[in-house]
Amino acid sequence: MFQLFAKRYNRVEIQGDNIFIANLKNNIGKVIELMTVFDLSQAIPEIKVYENNQLARLYRMDTLNTNSNLAGQFFHCSIRILDNSAVIIDGIISKSVTSHPIWTNKDYEAVRLQPFFLSNAKNNNSKLIGKGLFERGLHFSGTVTPSNVRCICVCDDCKQSFSLQHFHAGFSEVQYFYSTDSKETLIVPNNGIAKMPTQLQESVDLATLLEVEGKLPKTFDGNYRYYNSFKCPYCLTPFIDFNKYKDIRPGEYYGNTLINDEPKRWTDQKGG
Repeated sequence: MFQLFAKRYNRVEIQGDNIFIANLKNNIGKVIELMTVFDLSQAIPEIKVYENNQLARLYRMDTLNTNSNLAGQFFHCSIRILDNSAVIIDGIISKSVTSHPIWTNKDYEAVRLQPFFLSNAKNNNSKLIGKGLFERGLHFSGTVTPSNVRCICVCDDCKQSFSLQHFHAGFSEVQYFYSTDSKETLIVPNNGIAKMPTQLQESVDLATLLEVEGKLPKTFDGNYRYYNSFKCPYCLTPFIDFNKYKDIRPGEYYGNTLINDEPKRWTDQKGG
């Protein structure tokens, strides 16, 4: 199978749940967009992406509790390779092979796979370690990502994939705080605690922030903190590393939870 693909030198080839990308010679830098439909055969499918027959990424399509078995369903998918060798894959889950719901439908499920760069541009992957979801190409400034779009991320360290659900903290007029190991996400209304940083607030006074954090409840894995990172649930390596890259925190206005988790809500009505 791999030898046949290598001889054809097609830029992208689909075989089952596998995506094969040819990235040698004249294919390097070649732009392509392919629309395809995956016939999902597993309850929790895995999409494997190969570059020159070497496994480059494995995305496990973790399921919602409301649709926990994807076997027999379909993934209507767009695969794009840009001229900078970025690979972008996203799509919509459907029970039909010929059509899919639109984002306003109640059963709409979209999945966005974390983009990555092919080996000829692999240094760009290293530059993204610890960065936020905007820089990683999972959200876009000026475009709202609907809440029924989930992201499949790949840990920079252990390479396991995990799925995130999000909420727009700016539109919700809330601030979010991750717990020490990001097992929990707390949301606090903007008027919940006096002098609490708001979304896009670039200047954050650390002394004031300590006062705000002192009013937050404890969590089973430590403390809620403004600069706590969102970590890989498997190896606890920081994925969105706010502690290292504090400057990106104000602009990351989507709060996240692992799939099927709900954020905790601030209940202290006394304010600050």
